[in-house]
Amino acid sequence: MHHCACFAPPEGAGKGAGEGAGEGVAARAWRLFVSKPAQKKANQLKTKIVVNKKKKEENVKRKIGKSVEFKSSAKYKLIEDLLEGYPYTSLPVPAQSIQREPFMLLKGRVKGQFLNGMELPFGLIDPIKYELLKLIGRLGDPFKNLCSHSLTPRLLIDSLFKNQAEITFDELCYRLEYKRKFLMPSYTDVFLYEKELLWQQWIAVRNLKEVSPETPENDHERVHKILQADETTMPIVMIRVNREISNQGVHPAILKMFFNFLNVEKRPGTLNRDYALLKLESIMRKLKNRDFLEGIKPDYIYFMLNEQAKDAFASYNQSEFDRSYQEALNHNSLKQNLLSQNATYKKERRIFSERTKKALMKFYEIQPPSFFKEYVKKKEANYQVIHSKINRMITSKYLQRKRRREDILAGRLTPQESPPADGAPAEEAQPRRKKKKKKRK
Repeated sequence: MHHCACFAPPEGAGKGAGEGAGEGVAARAWRLFVSKPAQKKANQLKTKIVVNKKKKEENVKRKIGKSVEFKSSAKYKLIEDLLEGYPYTSLPVPAQSIQREPFMLLKGRVKGQFLNGMELPFGLIDPIKYELLKLIGRLGDPFKNLCSHSLTPRLLIDSLFKNQAEITFDELCYRLEYKRKFLMPSYTDVFLYEKELLWQQWIAVRNLKEVSPETPENDHERVHKILQADETTMPIVMIRVNREISNQGVHPAILKMFFNFLNVEKRPGTLNRDYALLKLESIMRKLKNRDFLEGIKPDYIYFMLNEQAKDAFASYNQSEFDRSYQEALNHNSLKQNLLSQNATYKKERRIFSERTKKALMKFYEIQPPSFFKEYVKKKEANYQVIHSKINRMITSKYLQRKRRREDILAGRLTPQESPPADGAPAEEAQPRRKKKKKKRK
């Protein structure tokens, strides 16, 4: 049997245990012979592992240093001072602090005859809570057309500020009310009763009947159920309610309160992007009962802003808002009038320039002389004479070629003996010599 020399024990390796032990001779260890490329690869892997380990340690130290440096900065200290005494950094479980009915009890109990008003919620929800609901539905991460999830600070700030470092109060209101649509908050216990109430109100005021959107088991031809005129499904109701509430807008006092909430620097009329992001991020990190990779839940936003919203409603001045609103309307109407007048001026100026151009072109009109028509007639007669000569020449050339072709076919003339064309000199039948180019000196 053949054994590989690489794995064979060296001579005398087995004698050390029995024979050489008494003589005090140590046993020789086994040795594994590895090729040089394999040894080189192993060394490279060891070096790579060591280098990666050092890089990880350096990155950890750098992150720790950055966090320490950031926490020691004036910007972070300003945020820490603001958040130190906030009561909502250690909130209780929302379900324990809200007294509510089970939302399923509302199904079929909301009647259209008891709903008085023109729009949702028909006076059946507290105004402050309803306005906060409209604000929170615009702040959360959108799940288009159906609902909104928890608030992610970076996504919200990117949506509000775009590529700007600072925005004004008017820009914040415009982007909150017009650019961000209302979507009903999900995963909430605070608004669980209000959500179902709004959906049932929308169904009841239209005298509709809620049915299941699923098709029966024996219907294999379609995915969506065909609805009757008085039927609707819950997905349709959710989308329509979101659209109707989105068209209502948010109360000015709530918008001003939210602007002041993000305005850490307390600069009038200007909101800083970095401070707003830092405040929301710091609040999100301090909240308890927060799941992994989750933002700020709608319930926590409600608890944060509830007291401030009450103060904002109490200090709201309707007459001052009407005055500022009227000024804004006057400014917009003046702007529209200027634009319309400018468009009318441009149109009239274009018509005037066309008329002026036509009037000026009349000065350049020259009456032709009396003999101009005779001159044109003579010119046309000369053209006809020239055309007739050219036509006669082409016809004679064609007849000459036709006669020569008939002579060749009849045998009266051979192609080799054919004489040169009439009027052509005999020298042209010989090949021409190329002229030598003169060399330039």
